[in-house]
Amino acid sequence: MMHRSYLVFTVLCVVFLLALAACGSSPAVRFYTLTPLQNGEIPAAVEVAERRGIVAVGPVEIADYLNRPQIVRREGATSVALLEGDRWAGSLQSDFARGLIDNLGVLLGPKGYAVLPWEVTARADGRVQVSVTRFEGTDQQTVVLDALWTLHGKQRGELLSVGKEVIVEPVREGGAGGTVDAMSRALAELSRRIAAETEKKLAQAG
Repeated sequence: MMHRSYLVFTVLCVVFLLALAACGSSPAVRFYTLTPLQNGEIPAAVEVAERRGIVAVGPVEIADYLNRPQIVRREGATSVALLEGDRWAGSLQSDFARGLIDNLGVLLGPKGYAVLPWEVTARADGRVQVSVTRFEGTDQQTVVLDALWTLHGKQRGELLSVGKEVIVEPVREGGAGGTVDAMSRALAELSRRIAAETEKKLAQAG
């Protein structure tokens, strides 16, 4: 009888420990980054002698509700969901700024412009400033990027152009990976629009 009671007690302890271990474990967290324009889209480098100027990028501002570790998905007009298992490897703000700088470098480099973060250059022929009010996946299997950008000239207070862009990209694959891929494509499209206007305005400014 005692042996049987000991066996039952042992089984209960094992079950309890397994349950405790299950409660203590958490689902795996996946980390993501935005992808800039691919290497195959990067043209040959421009010789220093052919440089036409410097374009500085920044500051880049992201709406507070987006600038958090979790990837955000909109679920209605007034509600969003935080994907606890799907997070940014860094901060969305720095990732967005890095991607924009890389993309503009690809697009404006062949035109003779060096593209740098605004913090590292004291002089620039143009400076692009961006404010992002919306950048998220939706329940319609799309990503929406809503951003206001300004292009400043080399003179203090000189405003060359202002743009308000709303870009919608389809989510081609399921899960957060598909959403981040669509976000990267939306950022690339924003970069193309900014690059085209920047090249035109700086050429006009001489």
